[in-house]
Amino acid sequence: MPAGPAPTAWMAIVPLIALLPAILCMLDIARHPRTRTLTPQLWLVICAFGNVVGLVAYLGYGRDERR
Repeated sequence: MPAGPAPTAWMAIVPLIALLPAILCMLDIARHPRTRTLTPQLWLVICAFGNVVGLVAYLGYGRDERR
């Protein structure tokens, strides 16, 4: 039976690269809870589960410039 591809370092690095922007976005919300449109809690959920679309939406529409 084929066991599939052998594990490589890339298999561990790629998910981390995908999670890094979401974690940075959530840290930004936690440090600066003032947002323009929605509550910080809702932005946290959007960034956690919306992945790229949620991150772009927060940076474009939710992040308050007067921090």
